Amino acid sequence: MEAELTALDTATLEADWLRELLFDLPVVEKPIPAILMNCDNQTVIVKVTSAKDNAKSSRHIKRQLRSVRKIRNSRVISVSYIQTDKNLADPFTKGLSRNVIEITSREMGMRPV
Repeated sequence: MEAELTALDTATLEADWLRELLFDLPVVEKPIPAILMNCDNQTVIVKVTSAKDNAKSSRHIKRQLRSVRKIRNSRVISVSYIQTDKNLADPFTKGLSRNVIEITSREMGMRPV
């Protein structure tokens, strides 16, 4: 769970920066809708959407949760669940079979070699 939360925290900060950039561009329609964050870990989604803090969590986990919650509550991002087999980021995070890599590569618009 910690790795997924760390990745979500980092992506959330990037999404916040990107949204601020889009606000400065005169080409983009306003208001800008929330940026969708797909996560395949349901525990992380529950912890982010819940207002309760777990006293057993370490300090850096609590900081990351607060950071993601703050940006989510300000409607910069929205977090939704995606099944692991439909997660296009999996080839970048773990070893997968060649067949799965070819399928996800095609879905991303890449040509496998």
